Amino acid sequence: MARGLALVAGLRAVDPAAYGGWDGQNGCWGCELDVDNVGRILRSQGLQVHELKTKDATASNILRSLASAAANLAPEDLFVFYFSGHGGQQPDLDGDELDGQDETLVAYDREIIDDELNKVWPQFRSGVRIVMLSDSCNSGTNYKNRGRFDAPSPFVPVLDKAVANEMRAQMIHIGGCRDGFSSTGYLSGGAFTTALCDAWSGGTFRGGYVDLYNSSVGAVTTGQRPQYNEYGPVTEEFRKQRPFSVAGPASVRVECSLEIHGVDLDRAQEILNTEAGPCLVSAFGEALAKRSGEVSASCSAESGGHWSCEGSVTIRF
Repeated sequence: MARGLALVAGLRAVDPAAYGGWDGQNGCWGCELDVDNVGRILRSQGLQVHELKTKDATASNILRSLASAAANLAPEDLFVFYFSGHGGQQPDLDGDELDGQDETLVAYDREIIDDELNKVWPQFRSGVRIVMLSDSCNSGTNYKNRGRFDAPSPFVPVLDKAVANEMRAQMIHIGGCRDGFSSTGYLSGGAFTTALCDAWSGGTFRGGYVDLYNSSVGAVTTGQRPQYNEYGPVTEEFRKQRPFSVAGPASVRVECSLEIHGVDLDRAQEILNTEAGPCLVSAFGEALAKRSGEVSASCSAESGGHWSCEGSVTIRF
């Protein structure tokens, strides 16, 4: 059975001693409230949530929690990383940024550079699903993703082969704004997180991750433009899955079979007409009792004295 883990971090201030006297309070008044609201959504979906607020949201605590998730999660498990706080930029020292700037998460005691995050993601096993949500300035690509190009969001980034091979897990990233731009924060929480919660609508939201992104964009009332990115081998099943659903994309196959022996075509057709239906209905019932989903069925017949009808039901959830 798939597991769901989440790390949610929010900072309403930073350590002035680590930032030259700057306390980081301006614009982050509601970041801890963001953690409460997002944590509530994730718990309602069955995720085990670990919260780090302000003084506990140090760089080492955040990176340690990410590394722990990478070491312990198995294929089909879900990991959500949410961050609410300041985001910054620093000069790119290794030359892998087109704009010459690395994006950062402003943790309590120092900034976490996107290169550091990009070293963690390839540690996740193949088949693990990762969702990163960042309500911070400069959050368009603060998950990293070398080899990217700037383009209107949503887009699927172009990766060099080395990075594509390194990233085994699949990640969906949604940032509150573009790189080089600001995310607005209020006493009631960040504008992007508020829009996300409004789109979620108490759990009545229907759709996949792209739908949630589009709905959130429509609910943002400031001038910022949230960004959607994919990193690694993201599948269509993951992309269209109900957001934050712990149950991973899976399929269950249920079959029924009916054999008819004889060479009388009319008699064979009669039996098929009368008995194939109940056989498939029974298979449908068994599948639907497990989980509703997409259903397909087929019948076939072979000549030479052997007639058969087989039905299959495929459930995707």
